[in-house]
Amino acid sequence: MRVSFTKDHHRYGVYVHRDEAPDLWIYGPGYDDDLPHDLLHFVAEAEYGLDGGVFGDVAAGGNAKIFVPVDPTLVAKVWRQKRIEKCVLPDGSRSEVLAGELHRGWRDRSLPAPLLAKLDALAAQWRGLAIGESLTLEWPRPEGRKRHPPRQPKRSRHSRRPVRQ
Repeated sequence: MRVSFTKDHHRYGVYVHRDEAPDLWIYGPGYDDDLPHDLLHFVAEAEYGLDGGVFGDVAAGGNAKIFVPVDPTLVAKVWRQKRIEKCVLPDGSRSEVLAGELHRGWRDRSLPAPLLAKLDALAAQWRGLAIGESLTLEWPRPEGRKRHPPRQPKRSRHSRRPVRQ
């Protein structure tokens, strides 16, 4: 799976090319001149092996509740599926926390040297892009890895009561 972060005017797009599932895209939340938020998610999930985060779910064939198919004929199908199947990102909160910690640690220069060097290189590449240009990264693990199953719905409180005879 290849993920491209495309610079736009005070925003960015994220394009996902997958070999085993339809391609996806979104406009990223917020904007940063140095390191876009979703780029930090990608680094956090790739570095810490979080297959249950945003990009892990996308690599497994999902849409992480936020991505839209590039092919407009698949949009309705994906949203219908999304309503039927609950998408749970078991590492979603962890990914969010790590993305924030990476951003703060990079700005404070308090991360381990190899991680600082990686983020410095990505920030330099991002800053060097013109509007419309992209930075493309390869997901470090194979596509189609096992997805986490959706949570079972909670039983109603009435179903727990013993049946009266």
